[in-house]
Amino acid sequence: MDLFSAGRIHLKTRCEECGYKHQEGRVCGVFVPADFLGGRYDEPETPREGFMDDDEEVVEGKDPEIVEKDETEGGLGNLFGGALKAPKTALEEAKEAAAKAKKAAEDKALGKQREVEAANESRLSKLHRKMTTQEKKALRKKRAALGRKAEKLNTPKFVKKIGYVRCNCILGVPNDEPKEWVAVPDIRYVGDLEVKSENRREKAWTKRLCPNETVLNLVNRFLDARTLGTAGMVNREWRDMVEQQPHYFDLKHMEPFANYEAHDGKVESLFVYRDRIYTAGTKVVKVWAKTLDYNGQVVYEEDTGMEKYSLLHTPVRDTAIIPQVIKANQVMYSGASNGAVREWVLAHNIKNIKFSGAMWEHSGWVNDMCPAHATPGTCSMHGVINHVCLLYTASDDRSILVWDTVTRKRLGRIQPPNQTCGTMRKMALSDRHLFVGSSNGIIYVYPFEKTCERPDRHECSLAAGPIRFCLQTQLRHNTDAITALKIGGKHHVMDKLFSGSMDGTIAVFQLEPYGYEFEHVWTIDSHKSSVTSIDMSWSHMYTASDDGCIRVWCLTTYGLQRVLHAGNRVKCLFIDEAHEDEETTNKAVEGTEKQDLTVEKEIPCGYLYCGLTNGYVQKWRIGQWM
Repeated sequence: MDLFSAGRIHLKTRCEECGYKHQEGRVCGVFVPADFLGGRYDEPETPREGFMDDDEEVVEGKDPEIVEKDETEGGLGNLFGGALKAPKTALEEAKEAAAKAKKAAEDKALGKQREVEAANESRLSKLHRKMTTQEKKALRKKRAALGRKAEKLNTPKFVKKIGYVRCNCILGVPNDEPKEWVAVPDIRYVGDLEVKSENRREKAWTKRLCPNETVLNLVNRFLDARTLGTAGMVNREWRDMVEQQPHYFDLKHMEPFANYEAHDGKVESLFVYRDRIYTAGTKVVKVWAKTLDYNGQVVYEEDTGMEKYSLLHTPVRDTAIIPQVIKANQVMYSGASNGAVREWVLAHNIKNIKFSGAMWEHSGWVNDMCPAHATPGTCSMHGVINHVCLLYTASDDRSILVWDTVTRKRLGRIQPPNQTCGTMRKMALSDRHLFVGSSNGIIYVYPFEKTCERPDRHECSLAAGPIRFCLQTQLRHNTDAITALKIGGKHHVMDKLFSGSMDGTIAVFQLEPYGYEFEHVWTIDSHKSSVTSIDMSWSHMYTASDDGCIRVWCLTTYGLQRVLHAGNRVKCLFIDEAHEDEETTNKAVEGTEKQDLTVEKEIPCGYLYCGLTNGYVQKWRIGQWM
C-alpha cells in the first residue's frame, strides 16, 4: 500500500510561516499585502507602528515601549541637561518607588504568564503572531550566519504605493525530502499485510504491475486511436497490444498516396466515381485516373514514390466559374457563378459524357448543391428504385430552389423570413429537415413534410393548412458566415449537426427525433482560419481550413486524433470509404461460377481526397477504420 498517494502521510511542500514555496534559509521574495500576518515581513526602512526596526538597539530586560517612556519622562531637564532638573521631594520619591515596585511585580507576573503561554503555544500560532524582541534578535543573528542569500530584499516604490511589501521569510522547506508528516498512529494489518507508519517508501509500494491479458484485450475497446498511442508507452505488453489494433495502425500510417497539379487556379470542388477523380477548377471540370503501364500496373513518381495520375478528359467547359460539382443518379451536376445548374450524364466511357439539360433560375452565385436522400424502394414520383428525386440549390440571390431531377423543373422556392437575413451559403439534409447556413451565422431549419409545429400565428394557421418548407426554428452559431455544414455521427447515424464558421470554430448540435429542441452540445476551436469543408467516415470527422491543415476528430469523444498538413489552403474534401470494387467482384464471381475455389481479396482501404487553392489534388490513405 502506498501511504503517500493514499493520503496517510502528508509531506510538507509549502512554508508554514508565509505559505509560499521557497527553500529553507533563502528569502521568499514574494510581494504580499502590507498587513500580511500583521506586518510581520515589513522592511527595516518602513517600520510599522508597534514593531522594532532592525537598526534599533535592544535594551536587555526592558520592553521598547518602557524605554521610550523613560526617555520622555522628566520634563525639560532631560532635554537640556541635569542643571535644569527640579529636585524631588520625599513624597515624590516614595510614590516613584511604589510605582516601580508595582511595575516590577506586574512584569514578573506577565513574564510567568508568557512562559506558560509559550510552553503551551503551538508551532503555527508561534509563527503567525507578533515577534518579541528576543525573537527579532535571534532572527537577525540567523540571517547574518546564513549570509547573502538570507539578506532582506528591498521593496520597489511602485509596489509600496499599492500597499504591498516584500516577504522576507527564511523558514521555507528543507532542500532534501521534508521531514514533517502525519504518521499512522498504530501498526495496522490488512489481512496478513502490515501497514507501516515510517516516513519511507519501499520499492514494493511503487513497483509498476503489468496488466494481465484480460485487461489488455478489454481496454482497447474504450480508447480511441490517439489514446491508444499514449497507452502504448506504459510497457512492452501494452505497446504490442496497441500495434495490433487496426484503428491505431490506420492512424499511424495515414500518409499521402498522390499529389499532382490538376488546375491552374484553385480546385473548387471534387468527387470520386469508379476510381476516377472529377475536379472542378476555374471554368472546367477534368477527369483524372491512375497512370498504368503496358502491364496494367500503377506507375509511381520516381522522386516521391507516390501514385501518378494522368488527365483522361475535360468534359465540361463553361463561361463562368464552377464552384460546385456533385454526383447523383449516375448524373453530374455543376453549379456556376452565373446562377446556372447544368446536368451531365456520366457514361462508362468518359468520352461519352454529354450535356443533358440546364436549370437556370438563380440570379447569383451558386454556393451549394445538395441532393435528396435516395429512396429505399421505388420512389412514388418517378417509379425508380433507389432514386434521388429532388435537388436543392443555394445561391447568393438569397433563395433556395427545389428541382425535380427527372423533369428538371422547379418544384419550390425557399426564401429567408425577412430582408435582414444573409445569403444562403451551405445546406445539409437530415431524415426530417433541411438545414441552411447563412452568411450572418444563423442556421435555418425547414421540414420536408407538409407539417408545421410553430405555436405562433403565421401563414400555416390559415384554413388552407400548413405549407411546405415552413421555417420552424433558427440555430445560432455566431455572427460570422457559415462556411461548412454536415450532418452525421458514429456509424453514419444522423444525430449530430456540425457547423463550420469563418472564425475557425465548429459547433455541434444534437438532433432529436421529435421536436425542435436542438441543443448546442459542443464547440471545437482548433483551426486558426476559416473552416472550408467538413466530411465524415463511419468513425471520424475530417475538417479542412484555410490554415492549410486537415484535422481528424473522433466522433465518440470529439478528441483530436491527428493533424494532416497539406502545404496550402484546403478548399474541399471528399472521402471514398473502404468498399469492395464491384467490377473486380463481378469478374471473380463469373470466373468461379462452376468451381469451388476461394478467391483471396485485398483488404479494402478508404482514401481522403482534398483540393487545394494552388490547384493541386492530394490523396491520403485513411484505411478501413478511420
